[in-house]
Amino acid sequence: MEIVHIDSDGTVTMKMTAAEAREVRDDIGGIPFTLVTKSGDKLHSLLEWATPRRAS
Repeated sequence: MEIVHIDSDGTVTMKMTAAEAREVRDDIGGIPFTLVTKSGDKLHSLLEWATPRRAS
């Protein structure tokens, strides 16, 4: 995982592997929703879209 670029307005562009994305998704998903910020929830949703769980 790495920060690729930071724009002058503070926008951060990151790069991560699929494995890292799954780990972050699962980490955020393990936090009680009352403790997750709107930004954390949005990131979790994006990572769920990018790394769907496989049906068991």
